[in-house]
Amino acid sequence: MYREVRGSEAMAFLATRPTMIITTLHNSGVVNAGVFGAYTNLSPTQVGIAIGRPSHTYANIRARREFVINVPGADIVKTLAVLASDVPPDRSELDEAGLTSRPGVVIRTPGIAECAAAVELSFEKEVPIGYHSFMIAKVIGGWIREEFMDEDGSIDIFKARVVRDFKYPKPLYVLPGEVVEG
Repeated sequence: MYREVRGSEAMAFLATRPTMIITTLHNSGVVNAGVFGAYTNLSPTQVGIAIGRPSHTYANIRARREFVINVPGADIVKTLAVLASDVPPDRSELDEAGLTSRPGVVIRTPGIAECAAAVELSFEKEVPIGYHSFMIAKVIGGWIREEFMDEDGSIDIFKARVVRDFKYPKPLYVLPGEVVEG
């Protein structure tokens, strides 16, 4: 038995997405943080992410031309609701959530010290798509907590307890479980 749908209702079938926190800097130097559910690998050095144009994150990327994708673990999942809330630009979501900024490796925008890893990006191109803009950026640096590294230098999603969005906007996340080899 199958349930068939027509139109955008089928998007619900693509429900699980990696959870990430994007940090940017306001012109005042205050750190902005927002929760996002998906990015796209475009090449070995480029990623893309859809960001709502009315958001602080969008304005800050356009103004500063840099941002950080932070990879949170399950230990800070309770802070995601604070980071996703509407915090005025004169206050930092990190302060509101009790998180610590960590200086950037290559850029001025900091990452989040409590996260497993952070990837620093330089904004390259914008493609407007309805309410959002697809922001294309080049990976230029980053960091990972050594205890969360695989033997090949990648992130070990099991050790880091990386969460994925399960239901949006409901704050429901999942941890990776069983590995199935093909």
